[in-house]
Amino acid sequence: MILSTPIKIYLGTQIEQSLAVDVLTYSIVRRTQASIQITPLYQAVATAGIEVPMPSNPQLRPQTPFTFQRFAIPELCQYRGRAIYLDSDMLVFQDINRLWQQSFERANHESADLLSVPELPDSGRSPQYSVMLLNCDQLKWQVAQLVGELDRGTWTYKQFVMEMAPAVNKAAILPLGWNDLERYRPGKTALLHYTDMPRQPWLSVANPLAKLWCDMLLKAVADGAITRDTVCHSIEQGWVRPSLIDQIDSGIADPQLLPEPILQRDRHTFTPPHIWQKYLRLPALQGERSRRWFSRAYEIYTRLKGAT
Repeated sequence: MILSTPIKIYLGTQIEQSLAVDVLTYSIVRRTQASIQITPLYQAVATAGIEVPMPSNPQLRPQTPFTFQRFAIPELCQYRGRAIYLDSDMLVFQDINRLWQQSFERANHESADLLSVPELPDSGRSPQYSVMLLNCDQLKWQVAQLVGELDRGTWTYKQFVMEMAPAVNKAAILPLGWNDLERYRPGKTALLHYTDMPRQPWLSVANPLAKLWCDMLLKAVADGAITRDTVCHSIEQGWVRPSLIDQIDSGIADPQLLPEPILQRDRHTFTPPHIWQKYLRLPALQGERSRRWFSRAYEIYTRLKGAT
């Protein structure tokens, strides 16, 4: 069966992950001839005026702003057709049209509400719903209603978020390789997922698979899909490590090959936003000078902590 396009893709992301979104988008578009429609979820729900309420129980509140936004996808699609959900901390290496064309029909001839990728048996990781193909014809979700049911105890937080319990008829039958968690198998990995947040390549040079992401960034800049100014803006906002601009200017894809003074500058002046935002909560404290001070203090703290 050949399905019509555009392929609708919704991304779970935040504004500080804008560069990661751009690199992921480039990696998707360059591998397919299909028409693609990629939309960050926070923009989609805001444009559609869809309310994503917070549970009254603090223990049930989402770990990220987009955790609950995923449940708005069927409504965003007007309960018609299908849609793909992805996190933004990913890279795609094969034609995503292959994912789009998967059938919802199961062995028992029932039509699934939602398809996900099975996890490799020897990986030691739990199955994830960070890559999903949603059957919007069947999923009649209203996110406010679902959050209300969560608050009333219909599901635990784990069931709601980690097991996608509101999807009654789901199946982990998407092709293997479309959600490889911190692993890359040449010729087999279709989608690489950078799940180790402190070591995501735009935040740290320590990820052993950082070269793959940085190489994609360099290609996107060379092709004009991402501008140097866009990268500089993310650096100025404190969203990504400063050494990314040095990689672009030098053409060095592997960040481990950067000169030591550049790596040292990262350590002295940059702390990932998910860390400094916890402490510098007021906008007035989130300027460059405050972030530099915090980065230096945090570097000293982590060094002392590692020595104990």
